[in-house]
Amino acid sequence: MRKIFLMLVCVMTLCSCNANNADKDGDLRDMKIIAYSLGSYFTNCYLVYDENAGKACLIDPAVYDDEIINVISSKGLTLEYIILTHGHFDHILGADGFRDKTGAEIAVYELETEYLDFLEDDEKFSADILLKDGDTLTFGGISLKVMHTPGHSKGSCCFICGDEKVMFSGDTLFKGTIGRYDLYGGDYDTLMESLQKIKSIKENYMVYPGHGDSTTLAYEILQNPYFR
Repeated sequence: MRKIFLMLVCVMTLCSCNANNADKDGDLRDMKIIAYSLGSYFTNCYLVYDENAGKACLIDPAVYDDEIINVISSKGLTLEYIILTHGHFDHILGADGFRDKTGAEIAVYELETEYLDFLEDDEKFSADILLKDGDTLTFGGISLKVMHTPGHSKGSCCFICGDEKVMFSGDTLFKGTIGRYDLYGGDYDTLMESLQKIKSIKENYMVYPGHGDSTTLAYEILQNPYFR
């Protein structure tokens, strides 16, 4: 079953994917972000943390990676949450390993739990927190708000930090393009509605997608053809 699902859920591999890990501090105040490119599909996994409070979350761990655990340990961080932007296997297969190692809670949108059933028996896991649109996850001084943005899958989400003007867009929005909508649970018209929901945000945000380079909301609204 997983082999079939693997072929179905093959995502766009953008040529601009960066396999190097780097801090993405920018002009952020309390939030620090370290990006990792993990797995066969170069999924962007983000370690997001409040350095002063020593609290962190991990977004979309494609596979388990000891390097991330070493960074968490060396920085004296407590991993509070493992957050999944959606349920496709290339974003979730490391989640249970990180939970076992750290005790962090796995959070996923309530419509995405069916994807966990596609996993082989030795990979299956359940979520600790089922999210709804508008929910907020807080760790240290950082709060991430759930924005339900279906279209790539039924329960695809963006996670937004208004204080820092940062968005983690999963496979809803990439630099210059969008995620696939021809897979199970995907729908073009629904994805276009989700883009308009994102476009309604009046301020500029840094956008950290599930694959490829980071971008800004202002750039995407002007240059991304799917916003037109």
